[in-house]
Amino acid sequence: MQCDWQVVECESDKATALASALNLSPVVASLLVQRGITDPQTALDFLNPSLDRLHDPFLMKNMGTVVDRLERAVASGERVLIYGDYDVDGISAIVVLKRALEMIGGVVDFYLPKRLEEGYGLKAEVIRQARELGYGLVISVDSGIRAFDACLAAREVGIDLIVTDHHLPDNCLPPAFAIVNPRQPDCPYPDKDLAAVGVVFKIVQALFRRAGKERIVEHFLKLVAIGTVADMVPVTGENRIIVRNGLLGLAEPHNVGLKALLSGAGIGREVSLVDVGFRLAPRINAVTRMGGGREVVNLFSAKTDVEAQTIVELMNTMNAERQNEERRVMASIDKLLQERPELLDRYFLVVKGDGWHRGVIGIVASRLVERFYRPVFVLSSDGEVCQGSGRSIPGFHLVNALDSCQDLLIQYGGHVQAAGCSIHESRWEQLADRLDAYARSVLSPRDLVPVLRIDRVLPMASVSLKLAEDLEQLAPFGLGNPLPVFASNRVDVAAGPWILKEKHLKLRLGSNGSQVDAIWWKNGAVADTIRSRPQLDLAYTISRETYQGRQSVLLGIRDLRPV
Repeated sequence: MQCDWQVVECESDKATALASALNLSPVVASLLVQRGITDPQTALDFLNPSLDRLHDPFLMKNMGTVVDRLERAVASGERVLIYGDYDVDGISAIVVLKRALEMIGGVVDFYLPKRLEEGYGLKAEVIRQARELGYGLVISVDSGIRAFDACLAAREVGIDLIVTDHHLPDNCLPPAFAIVNPRQPDCPYPDKDLAAVGVVFKIVQALFRRAGKERIVEHFLKLVAIGTVADMVPVTGENRIIVRNGLLGLAEPHNVGLKALLSGAGIGREVSLVDVGFRLAPRINAVTRMGGGREVVNLFSAKTDVEAQTIVELMNTMNAERQNEERRVMASIDKLLQERPELLDRYFLVVKGDGWHRGVIGIVASRLVERFYRPVFVLSSDGEVCQGSGRSIPGFHLVNALDSCQDLLIQYGGHVQAAGCSIHESRWEQLADRLDAYARSVLSPRDLVPVLRIDRVLPMASVSLKLAEDLEQLAPFGLGNPLPVFASNRVDVAAGPWILKEKHLKLRLGSNGSQVDAIWWKNGAVADTIRSRPQLDLAYTISRETYQGRQSVLLGIRDLRPV
């Protein structure tokens, strides 16, 4: 798909002053200014996200009430049930909170809903069952901010239900014992973008501060970073501190299960955000996507290497099954779009299939957004009810779109860019039409053309190992701090193109006598259009690669245009 290249402007005088004040690379200084960082002290804080800059956890609304209640439960030996969610953010939140409460003497178990059978959210019947099993305190993680039925059920049966969440609340809040969510009204907490595991981390920080053991919380950052990266929240503010320090900690894990997971994913000592997003998170998610559950939480409580490796092997098997199911659903959608090409004229693409594996429809929705650049919902029908998963493009709010169709839906919820819903089979076409109409009311044709942000135009001769190392000061990258994209014009093609593994494009580019490799992932089909083209205009990212002890620069192609 053709991209619209837009070069980001930079106030050069401010970049020059910042580079001089901090002895920074001019490129790094300009990137900081483009991100709104012009003050030297702010820049130093950004480049050195230390743990002493974490906010006071007691700034979060109701934190004192929640810590008091948890301390009473621990002191009296009361059984506590953690009610989790089945994605990586929710699972890591369960593990972190369970381990923290056990460390201060708590009696804790957890409930992990089955993704394919129960769906998302707190269920009133599970709360009632918890009372029958003797629990007096239930604490949710990554869900509950709209769970009115579950909160009412807790009151009826005499359970104190604490809701911890990070999703957007409705106009009114459910009647929980207490709610900890930085997005709730009147919460003065300065950082609203924490993942669910980040909210749990603040509870743990508060608990251990009360116990005089706050230094211990640093050991939780590895799992908190995994959940934060997987949930795709902005990697700014506290999330940046969490992710940077958590990734550093993953270089030397002590937990038996975490060691086995890293090894099973083929990750060495240096762990990157890409490793977490594309190797660790899919393996954790695959367990619940393919019908598993508790074993992925139990991995992090494993006592022996054999026990941990057995679980990781199961995770790898489930991940392979997930990939096969994803390919099967994508093939069905490709066939559908060939038969009904008019669907691609819609501003909001909705596709439905019978019996599509519900564990992969969210991933498939993401693939379709990448391919067609418009909001997407993928619905899987069992003949009576469709379960749907949606993904969006920048500037289009999925939950607002679903709000406009709430009279058609059984249930829905989510984030700006990702959401889920359920709807009766008979109404899905109405939903498709209404979502398309809503999208047309807020989007223009230009909004459906992907914009490629170019941070800086460089001569290819400027690309060097030193520049790649300088750029690493800005990591970790993600929402709010995107990986810098550069452009160079009339770049010489020294060799290639080659197609790797039947799907990736590789080129060797020349400049002033030196050469650098470049790869365009999943775009091998472009090879035929650029053969015999000696020069290209290129948009790319820059990274440092190590192979057999030798370091080199690798360009990640984002787009190219034959000259």
